[in-house]
Order: sequence, then structure tokens, then C-alpha cells
Amino acid sequence: KYLKADMTLNSLNISTPKIIEKNRSQKYLLMKYYPTNNSSKYFKKDEIKNVLQLASQNIINLQKPRKKFMGIPIKSKSNLIKNASQGIETYIDYFDHKIQIGVYLNKLIQQSIKKNLDILEKYKPTLTHGDYFLENLIFYKKELFVIDHQDLHYNHPYLDIASLIFDARRLYSPKIEDKLIKDYARKSYLSLNKFRYDIHLVSLARNLRILGNWVSLYRSGKPHYLKKFRKNTWLQILKHVEHLRLWDLRELFQEIYFKTK
Repeated sequence: KYLKADMTLNSLNISTPKIIEKNRSQKYLLMKYYPTNNSSKYFKKDEIKNVLQLASQNIINLQKPRKKFMGIPIKSKSNLIKNASQGIETYIDYFDHKIQIGVYLNKLIQQSIKKNLDILEKYKPTLTHGDYFLENLIFYKKELFVIDHQDLHYNHPYLDIASLIFDARRLYSPKIEDKLIKDYARKSYLSLNKFRYDIHLVSLARNLRILGNWVSLYRSGKPHYLKKFRKNTWLQILKHVEHLRLWDLRELFQEIYFKTK
């Protein structure tokens, strides 16, 4: 999977760590080492502007080819809605002792998700990294390298850009968010207003899924994800429902957020 994904990315002018040696029979490969941490170290530094610009261009390059690459899986078009529903349900179930009326709230949320997010099943799949955020990008000598790309697949065209801009781990300034959205829309020849709406919708689904992921990681013995990133994930979600004017979800989510933060 990794080798296939790596070859695909390189053919699209997307840099990945150079493979120095590989052995299929023993299932190992050696990659070039970069003496730096991932791009998250630049989050509050001037270099972040270059990182985000290069990262955004990578996504555009990823979506250019019209032909499909053999061996790259295609996700079901219902995956975003299904994962969003499961994510918030998992979160509510875990914090039911704090929410107390979690079963009731979950029922209302599931009905609203089904009603308001159904448009997410209507799209033309494009190549997608799937976990495209600073931790999976290495910035070294003014060049950006993509890592953790073994799960390259076909999915919603805005999933990666939504993952980059509305990161569940951190919040960019409104100025940086706005510039990224405008630049991406312009370079991709998209209607800015429609793109704004769609990216908030995609990111809402993604961050609801991630809430469930934090709980799953907690249960598997990795508690720091839920403790450290729960607040930022909720702030992103509340931002999305506000922009999308999903008032019923806003009230429900605020109730859950304040009881579990």
C-alpha cells in the first residue's frame, strides 16, 4: 500500500521521503531521514505561511489527474455521513454520565445529520490523503514532504483541504483561514461562496468523526488525545454549524460541549 501510494504521489510532483532501500519479501523499506520535526513545530512561526501554501498546492496537484490510478481504493460516498454519525454517537455514549440525557440528544442529532448532511453523498471522488494536517507534513530546506500516506484513496474532493484548514488539533487565525480558503478557491476555479459552505460541511462531518476517534484512543490506553484536543475539536464543530446556520445542531452541540469540556 505504501509503495503504491508513494509512487502515485511522486508521479503528481508531490514530494515524499526518498526510499533508499526496499525489500518486498521481508516487507521493509528504508527512507531518508530529515533532521527536523513535522510541520507542527512551525504552527506559530512565520514559516507556517510557506508550509500551508505548499500544502494547499499539493492538494490541487493530487486532484489534477483525470484517469484513475489502479490499486487505489475508492471510499463509499456515504462514508462521511456514516462516520460523522458514529463519531458523535461514540462521544455521547462515553460521556453519558455527564450528559445524562445523551440518548435523547443523540437521537435528535442523528436526525439532523441525516437531513442536513445528505448533500455530502453527491460528489465526484478524487485522490485523497485522508489525514492531511501538519503532523503528516515535513518542512525541510523550504521543501514540503508528505508522510503517512499509505491509506491514499478516492474520497470527497474537499476532505484534505478541510483537514488542513480546520485542524482538530489546533485553531488558525481567522485571517489565515480566510486566505487559505480564498487562494484554494481561486486556484481551483471554484465559486468562493459555495466552496465556503461545502468545506464547512465536509469539515463538520470530519470533526464529528474525530470526536469518536479521541474516545476510541482513550479506551485503547492513549488518553492524552481526548484530554488535549477535545476542546479545539468542539470549537471547530461549533464554528461550522454557526457558518452553516444549522441552529438545531448548534443548540444540541453547545449543550454537550459545556457538559463535557
